[in-house]
Amino acid sequence: MSKGKLFSTNHRKRFTLTTRYVVVVGIVLLAANILLGIIEFQRSSETIKTLINKDMLDLANTSAALIDGDALGSLTEEDVGSEAFNNILERLSAFQNHADIHFIYAVRQVGDAEFVFTVDADPDDPGDFGESVVVTPGMIQAGNGIAAVDESPEADRWGNYYSAFSPVFDSEGRVAGVIGVDFDADWYDDQVLRNALSITYTSILSVIGIGVVVVLISRRVHTKLKEINTGLSELSANVDMLTLEVSSMPGDRTKAQTPEPDEDELEELRTKINKMQSNMRLYLDHLQTQVYIDSLTKVQSSTAYHELLRRIAEQIVMGSADFCVGVFDINGLKEINDQYGHENGDQIIIRAAKAIASGFGAKNTYRVGGDEFAVVMERTAEADMTEKLKTVDAEIAAYNAERQSAGILLAVSKGIAVFCPGQDRSYKDVFSRADQMMYEDKKEYYRVHPDRRGACR
Repeated sequence: MSKGKLFSTNHRKRFTLTTRYVVVVGIVLLAANILLGIIEFQRSSETIKTLINKDMLDLANTSAALIDGDALGSLTEEDVGSEAFNNILERLSAFQNHADIHFIYAVRQVGDAEFVFTVDADPDDPGDFGESVVVTPGMIQAGNGIAAVDESPEADRWGNYYSAFSPVFDSEGRVAGVIGVDFDADWYDDQVLRNALSITYTSILSVIGIGVVVVLISRRVHTKLKEINTGLSELSANVDMLTLEVSSMPGDRTKAQTPEPDEDELEELRTKINKMQSNMRLYLDHLQTQVYIDSLTKVQSSTAYHELLRRIAEQIVMGSADFCVGVFDINGLKEINDQYGHENGDQIIIRAAKAIASGFGAKNTYRVGGDEFAVVMERTAEADMTEKLKTVDAEIAAYNAERQSAGILLAVSKGIAVFCPGQDRSYKDVFSRADQMMYEDKKEYYRVHPDRRGACR
């Protein structure tokens, strides 16, 4: 074999490997983005579920706030059709007619894991007073005083539904009943699927776009390699002269005659891939912000709160728990909504959150209900909690001083409790003490301001 033939053969091999490299890179990119699309579908499904569950829980909490706990807790079968019974029924019916829910009802716990109907707003086939209901984990948790959403649907004689539950407390701070709201399982799953698919379609379009870019680059590289091979074939007719010419010239004549594929095209592809991945990360971060940050107050959301409770429960089991709990509730919010409108009511909620966060920090402040907030401080002494409450009070006083002329004043009832190892078996034990202190504070507020008692929840 002549030297010229060897030159031509080596370059053909090298160019073939280059082409294969581009193709392999393209296949890897496509496979990676397909896998990313699958992962994004799963993550987006979970994110959408979290958002829908939050909305469900907000509806349950809002409806529960409309119910008088003392009246609900005192209902008996003989009260069916009475003014007190009909008053609760009308409130639930009005809420069902104006909210995007399928059923709303009140149940009462009569055993460790047994609940019965008290008031059912279904106009067509309501559950009878005392009739047993299908018990779910969320219902049991609400019976223990913490609002919850079921992670999976449950079937009963009315159909198959996802449900959210919120406790109703009486004036003594005891759970008088539980308000349940049902959402059709098909509707719920359709919402999750449609939102997840919209993100998946975006990923698929991105994959298609990348595929097109890879094909175009591969074709361009292939064209360039074909041109180079054609040139090498022409040069091989006089290989001896070419070899002599190449060997007698300074520099690498071979490189000058056989340019490498345009690397700028590949760099552009890499930039586009990085940009797409960066945009996806930003989108996921945005979704997570919507889930974990309350949109109205900008403090931590109820979803973040329940994740914290799971972490604290693990710490209690491991014996490493060390935390304090603060419970806050806005006084007279219903009166403000009725007299000045919900827009001003929302402003009161926002300012309450700001005041609480001024003492405890926004990352430790959670909006757990419509006008309810909780604070969880780890490794903080009770004396420090008391000092932080003074900061909250000062912020509220400053706000009220500014708004005195408007007549819309902010008042917040509050209570704190410290986790006691050996005494407290769960987070609920600590929360209950703080919640009881908050109710005592609320009672004192309405004793001093009896004209606002109508706004007490």
